[in-house]
Amino acid sequence: MNKDEKVNYHIPGEDYQLQPPQNDDKTSVETVLERIGSKGTYGEPDANAVDVDAAIGEYQDLKRELSKISRKTTHASKVEEGAVAKEEFNLDDYLHGMNNQNDEAGLTPKHLGLIWKNLTVEGLGADAHTIHTNWSDLKYVLQFWKLFGFGKACSKKTILRGLNGFCKEGEMLLVLGRPGAGCTSLLKVLANIRGSFSSVEGEVSYGGMDHKTFSKYYRGQAVYNEEEDQHYPTLTTRQTLQFALRCKTPGARLPDETQKDFIEKIIFLLGNMLGLTRQMPTMVGNAFVRGLSGGERKRLSIAEVMTTQSSINCWDCSTRGLDAASALDYVRSLRIMTDVFKKTTVSTLYQASNSIFNLYDKVLLLDDGYTIYFGPVTEAKAYFEDLGFYCPPRKSVPDFLTGLCNPVEREVKSGYESSAPQHASEFQARYFESKVYKRMMTELEEYEQLIHRENPAETFKEAVLNEHQKGSFKKSPYTASFWQQVMALTVRQYHLLIKDHHANFSRYSTIIIQGLISASCFFKMPMDATGAFSRGGALFFALLFNSLISQTEMVNYLTGKPILAKQKHFAMYQPSAFYIAQVILDVPYAIVQVVVFAICSYFMMGLNLDAGRWFGFCLILFFLNMMMNGFFRVFGALCKNFYLGTEVSGIFLVSMMTYTGYVIPYKTMHPWLYWIYWINPLAYAYKALIINEMRGQIYSCEGAGNAVPFGPTYTEWANKICTMKGAVAGENFVRGDEYLREALSYEPSQQWAPYFVAVVAFFLFFTAIIAGLMEWTDPNKGGAIIKAYLPGKAPKPRTDEEEDERRRRQQEVTNNMGGLATGTTFSWQNIHYEVPFKGGPLHLLNGISGIVKPGHLTALMGSSGAGKTTLLDVLAKRKTIGKVDGRVYLNNEALMSDFERITGYCEQMDIHQPAVTVREGMRFSAYLRQDKDVPKEEKDDYVEQIITLLEMEDIADAQIGDIDEGSGISVEERKRLTIGMELVAKPKLLFLDEPTSGLDAQSSFNIIRFIRKLADCGWPVLCTIHQPSAILFEHFDHLLLLVRGGKTAYYGEIGKDAHTMIDYFESNGGPACAPDANPAEYILEVVGAGTAGKATRDWGDIWANSPQAKALEEELEEIHKHADTKPTRKSMTYASSFWTQFWLVFKRINLAYWRSPEYNIGRFITLMSVSLITGFTYWKMSYTTSDMQNRLFFMLSTFVMSVILIILSQPKFMTERLFFRREYASRYYGWVPFALCSIIVEFPYIIVICTFYMFGFYWTAGLVNTSQAVGYFYIMFIFFIAWAVTLGFVIAALSEHATMASVLNPLFISMLILFAGMMQSPTAMPHFWSAWMYWLDPFHYYLEGLSTNEMADLPVVCKDLDLAKFYPPEGQTCGEYTAAFFESGATGYIVDNNATDICEYCSYSSGKEFYSTLYQWDSSHKGRNLGLMACYLVFNIIVFVLLTFFKRKARR
Repeated sequence: MNKDEKVNYHIPGEDYQLQPPQNDDKTSVETVLERIGSKGTYGEPDANAVDVDAAIGEYQDLKRELSKISRKTTHASKVEEGAVAKEEFNLDDYLHGMNNQNDEAGLTPKHLGLIWKNLTVEGLGADAHTIHTNWSDLKYVLQFWKLFGFGKACSKKTILRGLNGFCKEGEMLLVLGRPGAGCTSLLKVLANIRGSFSSVEGEVSYGGMDHKTFSKYYRGQAVYNEEEDQHYPTLTTRQTLQFALRCKTPGARLPDETQKDFIEKIIFLLGNMLGLTRQMPTMVGNAFVRGLSGGERKRLSIAEVMTTQSSINCWDCSTRGLDAASALDYVRSLRIMTDVFKKTTVSTLYQASNSIFNLYDKVLLLDDGYTIYFGPVTEAKAYFEDLGFYCPPRKSVPDFLTGLCNPVEREVKSGYESSAPQHASEFQARYFESKVYKRMMTELEEYEQLIHRENPAETFKEAVLNEHQKGSFKKSPYTASFWQQVMALTVRQYHLLIKDHHANFSRYSTIIIQGLISASCFFKMPMDATGAFSRGGALFFALLFNSLISQTEMVNYLTGKPILAKQKHFAMYQPSAFYIAQVILDVPYAIVQVVVFAICSYFMMGLNLDAGRWFGFCLILFFLNMMMNGFFRVFGALCKNFYLGTEVSGIFLVSMMTYTGYVIPYKTMHPWLYWIYWINPLAYAYKALIINEMRGQIYSCEGAGNAVPFGPTYTEWANKICTMKGAVAGENFVRGDEYLREALSYEPSQQWAPYFVAVVAFFLFFTAIIAGLMEWTDPNKGGAIIKAYLPGKAPKPRTDEEEDERRRRQQEVTNNMGGLATGTTFSWQNIHYEVPFKGGPLHLLNGISGIVKPGHLTALMGSSGAGKTTLLDVLAKRKTIGKVDGRVYLNNEALMSDFERITGYCEQMDIHQPAVTVREGMRFSAYLRQDKDVPKEEKDDYVEQIITLLEMEDIADAQIGDIDEGSGISVEERKRLTIGMELVAKPKLLFLDEPTSGLDAQSSFNIIRFIRKLADCGWPVLCTIHQPSAILFEHFDHLLLLVRGGKTAYYGEIGKDAHTMIDYFESNGGPACAPDANPAEYILEVVGAGTAGKATRDWGDIWANSPQAKALEEELEEIHKHADTKPTRKSMTYASSFWTQFWLVFKRINLAYWRSPEYNIGRFITLMSVSLITGFTYWKMSYTTSDMQNRLFFMLSTFVMSVILIILSQPKFMTERLFFRREYASRYYGWVPFALCSIIVEFPYIIVICTFYMFGFYWTAGLVNTSQAVGYFYIMFIFFIAWAVTLGFVIAALSEHATMASVLNPLFISMLILFAGMMQSPTAMPHFWSAWMYWLDPFHYYLEGLSTNEMADLPVVCKDLDLAKFYPPEGQTCGEYTAAFFESGATGYIVDNNATDICEYCSYSSGKEFYSTLYQWDSSHKGRNLGLMACYLVFNIIVFVLLTFFKRKARR
């Protein structure tokens, strides 16, 4: 296609031109679609009813039109530009891969209706869950019988009460109700997601099939689209849809249509249907990765569900985050799909317009689980009006129906006060008496009989069978075969890995750095006894590093778990296929990792320079890495969160490291635990590595320290022996094979079988285990959000009188809300905002101007992606990326340091500290942000007023929790909390980003009404809003309307009945607005909001040239002329003093720690397990040279324990930093109190852990039991563990993501072990490192302090195993022969100086001699070493505080 050519194409009711992209160096975010003809309507409530025949006719037109386009190009990559592949295009196949009109293709229709009878659903009552604390969980562990269900008693909550209903194929059912009515629960049960409920009784029939049969064979044919969007943020929109389609491309397609053709056409269609064409190459993004806007991400979720080609679709609040026009376009698409393909569609919606409502066939209205109406949408309003309820003009029917469930909102006609039902049970009783109910039940019975006669399930089964791709199991619920799933998943995994630039850079730079450093530490190891010991250390280090770096896999696995659960429900792929794909992609990454490490380290270390040995080294490390990936993923699959996974895997990891055979040789292992050695995969890997290196080698015994006795007079080898194990008297060398046998009990001939084979077997074992776990565990089990309350604070069911009192209080608070405002005026002029982008800066805002004056309630509106949230972020000074230009003034002066504090900003993302309760969180905000002169009691009273106003009394003492982990308050309740957190601060200027998104009509009304009251009292408010009803829109007095490209389409007054605003658009060529239209919907449609846009004019240019824009510019220039650009008034960045901030932040973090038993109790149990394993491993050590060495490895084991604490502390801090950044942006408190409190709160836990850890291992190992030695060990141990935890915080503060931290950990940990002097003694270490790095390593001082404290006064008593035996010359006793040897300064002693046949030599006579000879340590340094550990701790704290400062703002 020529680049300047325009392509016309037709979608039902709309004509569009595809504009070729402009090669402009400054890209704009304007849409690629322009309107060239308007057949649409503009907000009329009855103008959007869909005529089925017309829809089918338009659909046929669309089929023909798209078929024409499809012939114009052959290049599949042109899909983003509006072209498609050249093969014949068929829309049936486009939408669902089925053509129910083409008999020749043999495609069978796939229709299925729904029936539910006597459906009763129960969950656990509010009192079932209290907030977990360290003490409560410790008690729970001690009361082990409760684990088996004994002694547990809690109430049940009935969610749905005996529901009856149906939804035929080709029908759309709208489920309405207030939050908590049971709408979401009904959709989940209908979609066959039952694991989150304690009881589901009654019958649900899927075209005559029961739920068990349907779940087993047809999962994915009934899908549930949840409210929250779950996607991989680094995939593009196109890649996300491509993957879904690869898994769901039907086997029965049109003749000559390939899978690639099918995928490209569907992507083209969905892109245009849902307005995602331009966003195809854009990353999906999330709260932390820049990508699609919230509305665009929601449309992607809708598109993903459409790719599943399911027969039954359950949509839960799928219009949340969409503007009114996009929401209407989306529901229109559902209507046409439902009609044409006879799908069964069930939806819940909040704040639906009449236009949307009229597209549905039936409506089900729920209140507290009761059915208060089920019937045709056309009769719903009249039914309730006949009951005596009044629907005000301009109130949409869905809002009217939902409002009936709220006594505050519903209005009763005069004369019906006594007869109108008051409570949900009364509503249901009246409904059961109605003609509508009887007619619906008759229709249900007739439908059941029809199903019984026609048996649609058989046709459905045949259709599903035909849908299966070649090679897939016919009884499987999956469309694609297992290997096709694996291929699709492999491609997706490649995109995920290749785009994770931070993790890839961190991972490979870490490997290169660590490889070079370790190689230089073990540089050119000699071929003698010292070199043999060093080789053992070098290879153990290679094993350790390549094992620890696999720990990132647990983080990655847990991050992707929610998406896996969703796509398993969609039956896109088998979870085992997902894991196989991961393993396939592990291979190239592991190869690169191992080869890079080997190149950097192998040759510099002076390992065996034989090609076969090098490849053997790489091969063993490769399978080690693959095996350890599986090892950590097992715990990711078994454990629900990172803490539990790390804690459990830590116990296994420490045991595996200890029992490799390097730390403790097999011969000296305690018989109680040596079985660990035989089931330890690391032991087999280490055996294979060291045999690969030492087999067949010869080690020289020449040189000082390599033979005894040694000296100028000892020249005859017949009378001396090598110090290496495996030495033979009379030989000046040791064979590597003998050393392996004698020192390590390894058999060299078994390197490949069984040792290497065992490593491969463990890799395959872990792969099979994980695949099985993923396949058989139910990720949706327990998926309901659980509320936890303070003990005794769970809400109890209210009596009617109590409910009336609650409503009275709420009305009183609402009426009395007010107070004196300061009369703040906020203005912004010519705001431009651009961000860096490939090919030039991307302009997101272009010349936006406006004013918010005292008493103004300004609506900020526009289509999804127009820049509403971006503008708020810029005005609220939240942006940290990109360039902002323009003038901003507050009360005619430039913004000062107190701007963020006195401004309230309710962001779209509801980020809150999950450990605290709603009341505690709001009080925290009030205490820190209201003026310090306001008494605490007054702040508390104000918090209670806001809680009452926002109807949060029932959740005031509920823990906020984390939705991703299935606990806490609901999405809707979080939105109210976000608003409440800002309101309690009494801001002078209020920004709100989508305050009503996800709320029901009454909650939205309450919030907007309250904000209106604030504005009336003098507060200026700027508020983005997506789908305002006519009644909500009436509360706003000014409007700032943005269009795509970040341009202004209108700014000014709305006017009475919106006439001022409507007159502007009508006078500038816009269509007429019908009197009964919703003005908000009208303007959105006029300026081209919606999935494709309908704008007939360039409203950005019209506004720029309008007299209104010029008047605004003149007013802003006048403000600028008189503005104080350098104000000198005193501005306080924070409302409270440093010590108030410190105390309140410390109390909050301390409370969060107390309520984090998964972190504190978990690590306590983990470390006690490690303590006992270590203590019994080194049980009652003796005084032999072997046990002297074991004492050092015993000290080393405490470092491994500290590694667990380092790893666990990082996500804890990163989570706290997330909340800190949000609160710091609003200037709750400074970065210094946060940083200090984050450290200080750890100390009590550290002391407790260290105390119990010592009890578990100090005396079991038989260490010196004097008060001085025990006291020194305890104090040094506390300082060391505190240092380790703060090091974890430093690494976390340095890292932006958990994955990056888990990559950096092995680098830090390995270097600390490497240069401590244990694996490579200071004398054997290259001078470059021993001159400074050895002295810089805090672990060196820790080991020296503990070792000298332990061994200074210990004797060495050798056992036969430790003795070096040689023959004295004839006629000499051993004492006479070795006299010169000892006179030259040799250590140790001869067992029997008078022996003449054989001399038995013990290398050391005391512990002091042992450590001073090998490591040059001195017991006089004990005090210095303790002091240095304290200094290192302080240093970590200082670095951490500085890093907190540099990373105090998120990138946005």
